Amino acid sequence: MRAYMRIGWVRKSQFRWEFLNQVLMDLLFYVSFVLTFKILYGLGGSEGGALSLAGWSYGEVRVYLGMAFVADALVMTFLGQQWHFGADLKDGKLDSFRVRPGSTAFLYFFQRFSPEGLTNLAIAASWLGYSLASGFGSLGLGLDLLWTLPAALVVIAFSQVFLMIAYNSVELWLMHSDVGHMASLMLSNLGERPLEVYPRMLSRALKFVMPVAALAWYPASLVLGRLDPSFAAFYPLVLVAFAWVTARIFRRGLRNYESAMS
Repeated sequence: MRAYMRIGWVRKSQFRWEFLNQVLMDLLFYVSFVLTFKILYGLGGSEGGALSLAGWSYGEVRVYLGMAFVADALVMTFLGQQWHFGADLKDGKLDSFRVRPGSTAFLYFFQRFSPEGLTNLAIAASWLGYSLASGFGSLGLGLDLLWTLPAALVVIAFSQVFLMIAYNSVELWLMHSDVGHMASLMLSNLGERPLEVYPRMLSRALKFVMPVAALAWYPASLVLGRLDPSFAAFYPLVLVAFAWVTARIFRRGLRNYESAMS
């Protein structure tokens, strides 16, 4: 990882305008989300909690967006190579990463460290910190943050990795398709909104089938104390089971894949 980070810094030092443009583009992405919810809550008129969106007050949604921004920035910082997986698979470029005892998934997916993503991660973390600090009085946040916040961030990082592997595992079984790319865009975007706005069956699928709920909904709900304690303790087991199944599917796909000519 240290070698990948060094390569990333050297690469971006040669493309400084690209660095600035990427940071600006992602910053505008965050601003657009914040403004969208401010509009939904009446241009800030209900910030005091008079109104709610599917049971989420304005202050709670700010924390939710902070979790979503952090999840998105983690992908940009460490997992940007995932967008090239389908093409590299078809071109036979995956063969050089199938080494032992190294992990093929780690060597491939973590190779594109992004300094601009790290900058946006700092911005996302700052928004999350601001939202949590603003909620100490209105949202009843307290010393529980000492364990709920680190736990929430671990869940986000863990889930992003295995969701990304799950999306791209499709490519190992359905060559010459962009289903993995499409699923990543569609499902992750669904996870950036409170799940209570969706129909019940879709909400359950996003929690237990393809658990994008772990990217923002579960972390935000955990920090805000919106979860039943039994569910809060049980849901990480769902994520571990999902990760185990995903890893096995990915490894089996690698065994079936030989090269671009296979």
